[in-house]
Amino acid sequence: MAIQMQSDRPASTDTNRFEGDPGTYKFKLAEIVIDQGSDFEDKTKTFPQARFVWEDEDGDRFSDSFVKIPLGFRLNSKAKFTNRLSALVGRPLTDEDAHLLSIDLGPDINSYDDLADAVAEVTDSGRPAFVRVVALDFDGQSLIGREAMLTLGVNAKGYNTCGASGAAPIPTGAGKKKKAPAGDSEQLLDPPPAPRKNNTTDPAFGY
Repeated sequence: MAIQMQSDRPASTDTNRFEGDPGTYKFKLAEIVIDQGSDFEDKTKTFPQARFVWEDEDGDRFSDSFVKIPLGFRLNSKAKFTNRLSALVGRPLTDEDAHLLSIDLGPDINSYDDLADAVAEVTDSGRPAFVRVVALDFDGQSLIGREAMLTLGVNAKGYNTCGASGAAPIPTGAGKKKKAPAGDSEQLLDPPPAPRKNNTTDPAFGY
């Protein structure tokens, strides 16, 4: 059953293989996987968090992680989750758009509480559970497979990252794998530092 938005780790092969200098790049949304996240300062406070898996023109994948699912699936304009959806839709989303958005997480998950319970479980092998998004639609049209521009930085460990407001709609005439001009560097989440390396810690398990 699809969950309607409200107002107000996985078996995939991606291992964050994309490696790019700080700048803005064109990506296609390949999939979304949801698992359990926790508050940075208080690990007892847990919540569902999404990992948007983006694919560039060469087929390299970038894992856009730690995207907290808004409580009750509310369409919070300041949320990282809403920023990603707005970029895919092509414009900023408002409360008036909430009824047009729906997310399908499978037959057993029909609410935010169902999702929170599902990702809190542990598999028979002792690993944390995750849920793969079956469908994500806006006004009856799928957002999976749509494109967006991501402004990436590089963190202290050398991994590419994308800030809370780092996704934007595809502009008219956008080039492929296009980097932003130097003047856009203030949009980056992290300053450019050490050499980049692939993150190969994604689990190969599911819920």
